[in-house]
Amino acid sequence: MAIKIQKWDPDRHCYEPYPYPGEWNVGFFSTDLDEFINCAQCGKKLPYGDAFTSRELYNGSGMFGMAVCPKCHEAEWKREK
Repeated sequence: MAIKIQKWDPDRHCYEPYPYPGEWNVGFFSTDLDEFINCAQCGKKLPYGDAFTSRELYNGSGMFGMAVCPKCHEAEWKREK
């Protein structure tokens, strides 16, 4: 089952649907830090333990940030400033 992802729009103060390829393994929680996932922003494969919590992408309820790679996380911080 695919996870629904929403992207926060800071200008409109609302979430927008964020489609991603169905073959990506994205997530916001794992008990296995060695599990390989895809960055929810760019799709890069990385161990879950090396991922950061997104500042822009959230699960369908908007409560949990999706896992993203360090490069995308840094870009999110820059956009936020």
